[in-house]
Amino acid sequence: MTFVLWARRVFSPQSALGRALPLMLVAATAAAQAPPPEPPANPAAPPKGIRVVELKGAITQGAVAKFRDVLESAEPGRLPAGVIVLLDSQGGDGLASIEIGRMVRAAKAHVFVRGRCASACVYVLAGGVVRGVARDRAIGIHSPRLTTFVKGLGVVDINAATSKTAAAALAAGNKRSREYFAEMGAPDALFAAMMATPSDQTRYLDLAELPELGIVGIDPAYLAEYGPRAAMAYRIPEEELARRILATPEKCMTDAGSAFVSCYRRVLRTGE
Repeated sequence: MTFVLWARRVFSPQSALGRALPLMLVAATAAAQAPPPEPPANPAAPPKGIRVVELKGAITQGAVAKFRDVLESAEPGRLPAGVIVLLDSQGGDGLASIEIGRMVRAAKAHVFVRGRCASACVYVLAGGVVRGVARDRAIGIHSPRLTTFVKGLGVVDINAATSKTAAAALAAGNKRSREYFAEMGAPDALFAAMMATPSDQTRYLDLAELPELGIVGIDPAYLAEYGPRAAMAYRIPEEELARRILATPEKCMTDAGSAFVSCYRRVLRTGE
């Protein structure tokens, strides 16, 4: 991830230099599990149902407004979730990712990694009350670095040791990262692991490492609220519910949109 010293921004997690992929933010509304309600009196009212958001490519400030539009009418009480976020991103703007992560947490979204999730993408993943990953080496972390924009060159790295302003910007970004992960309930070990990885490298984590870093799992407060109702709805013990939730990414990897919702429901009903 990169802290950007550019246009008064001090934080953005990934050097670009032509490598960033275009962002594709796709939102779909899946049919609710209950029979369709009567049409709303207001024809401009948003459709009801489960919102599925796919976040692909570089994360930019433009994604913040798009997420806000999609999530503002979300219904967190729906089963299996009011909002499902599917991630496949190598990172991007850290401030944007933190804003999105907070919106994701407020919407009680279930977040699953379908491709890879590296650098700033991990902030979005951390916002999920449910966080699922299907395979080894899908999550990439590294310590921050500074960049700035130079006309004619694009985004270039800055050596924080050469400037008090740059050093302060890097320290501020590190502090914001640590505070955000704490706010999301992530263990200190996650930030420590990021800081231990050189900024010019990306460390891709094995599946076995993810639970202890809080990258996969279910937020305890959310599980206490959601678990009894969902377990009753799917007629399974709460422990089995948690197991099936976290097995979903592997079983539904090739699905998207409403097809992912259908697969998710099937896994929760049958375990298959």
